[in-house]
Amino acid sequence: MKGYTKYMSRWGMGTALVVAALGLQQPVQAQDSLKQETIDIISTYQPKLRDAAKLNLTASLPGTDTARPRLLYQVPALNLAFMYQPVPLKPLALGKDSLSALQNNFIKGGFGNYKTPLIQAGFGSNRNEKFNYGLYGSFISSKGNIKNQDYSALNVLASGTYYSPLFEINGSVGFDRNVIHYYGYDHTMFDFSKGDVKQAFNQGTLQVGLKNRPLNDWALQFAPKAKFILFNDAFDRKENTAIINVPVSKQLVQDLFLKAEGVLDLSTFKEDNQEQINNNVVAIHPAFEIIKPGFTLHAGVNPTWTNSKFYLLPDIVNESHLIRKKVILSSGWISYIDKNSFRNLANKNPFIGQYPGDILNTRVEEKYTGIKGTLGSHFNYNTKFAAVTWHNLPLFVNDTTVGNTFLIKNEDQLRAFQLHAEIGYIEEEKFQVRLSGDWYNYNKQYTEVKAWHMIPFQANLYGQYTVGRHLHLDANLYALSGSYYQLANKDFAKTKGAVDLNAGANYDVGRNFNVWVTANNLFNSHYQRWNGYPTYGFNIVGGVMIKF
Repeated sequence: MKGYTKYMSRWGMGTALVVAALGLQQPVQAQDSLKQETIDIISTYQPKLRDAAKLNLTASLPGTDTARPRLLYQVPALNLAFMYQPVPLKPLALGKDSLSALQNNFIKGGFGNYKTPLIQAGFGSNRNEKFNYGLYGSFISSKGNIKNQDYSALNVLASGTYYSPLFEINGSVGFDRNVIHYYGYDHTMFDFSKGDVKQAFNQGTLQVGLKNRPLNDWALQFAPKAKFILFNDAFDRKENTAIINVPVSKQLVQDLFLKAEGVLDLSTFKEDNQEQINNNVVAIHPAFEIIKPGFTLHAGVNPTWTNSKFYLLPDIVNESHLIRKKVILSSGWISYIDKNSFRNLANKNPFIGQYPGDILNTRVEEKYTGIKGTLGSHFNYNTKFAAVTWHNLPLFVNDTTVGNTFLIKNEDQLRAFQLHAEIGYIEEEKFQVRLSGDWYNYNKQYTEVKAWHMIPFQANLYGQYTVGRHLHLDANLYALSGSYYQLANKDFAKTKGAVDLNAGANYDVGRNFNVWVTANNLFNSHYQRWNGYPTYGFNIVGGVMIKF
């Protein structure tokens, strides 16, 4: 809206009306006869809108009705007449336990060529919620065709477990005696009596353990155990070992676990009046574990003290399902200490001549990856490709005098590529077969010329089949390649490869009797795992077993 100016003359309003009336009666005069007038502007008019009236509304909830309603129901009575009258309930007598008594006891005996007697016996407790126990013993011996190619093995073990509401307490005591003879000498040059080359390893073992029985998966779980070993041989060499393991685990959240284990492995070796040799390994294994459907990760480190040195060893393992349960990618980076005690070396090669005082423990490092999984409901497979490094690896070479014992040489560092593959088929307990193999490419060593007596390739084919319900068949085909050994003139040669087939059968005669037979080395190949020590040829052992 535009503004406009308001005007007012100095005459009075009444005078103006009179003049207007006279003007209507008189004739109009000329404009120049009009009297000039002066107009004053008093003010400028400014229009304004009136303020709008606003309604102020304030919302509020109605008050809460706290009065309890009283509801009245009228249900008419309905009387029904049933033709059927129920029979009074009576408790039935509980049926007897349908589980048959276990056959926890057996005695097995047999005899074979090479003058081989065999006897085994086992006794165990029946079903018991408080405790169980077991006793086992075995003895076997053979006399080979080569002079002093004799051996015998005696094993006795007693173990038991007690179950309390909170803990599981277990323990065992055992004794092993293995007698061999150093028959790997040149029999055209030397003639030793049996007592001159006899070696007997005696081992006594005592083990105790404790494991808690948590009420749920989230509770702290621990299972400490201690093992004490007394080991000696026929040449007055003694070694005492104490091994203590304390594993602890705790579930933090749904899929996350915290685990730790303390390891204390102490050994003392004494030979005649020589100075005592201490060989100790102390380690702690903390780790986190993530366990999810289709994914598992174990990540930890292993602080380890041995040989007066400290090592921080990696411990990382991962499994990822590319195709659920069918294709699983497995990879890892692990490192550990392989203790070279006198007992461990004798288990690897029983023909060692002496235990060196300056021997070091082996540090093994593996970096690997592979694929594993299942195919259908019967097939399973596993493959692995790894780069392996051994630091301070003991290698065995023949001595330069008689040649029937082995000296230990230390390889500072040995590297190899490893390829492992296996595939198996299993159909319940009726039929199963498994093929596995390992190939090592020893590509670099720093100290020795060759990796003495390290086998580059070995494979194993195992099968088991049950005919009907009583006849059980099994077979084991074993193949290995030759390995390098050092000659007396510091040159080297290689042993021949071998293929060894073992087979066995047993037939159940009723419930309590069993007839069995086992044949080894069906190809009658006298191969040498250790240079100078040919194996037995074809041998067969058969007998009966009583179960009760």
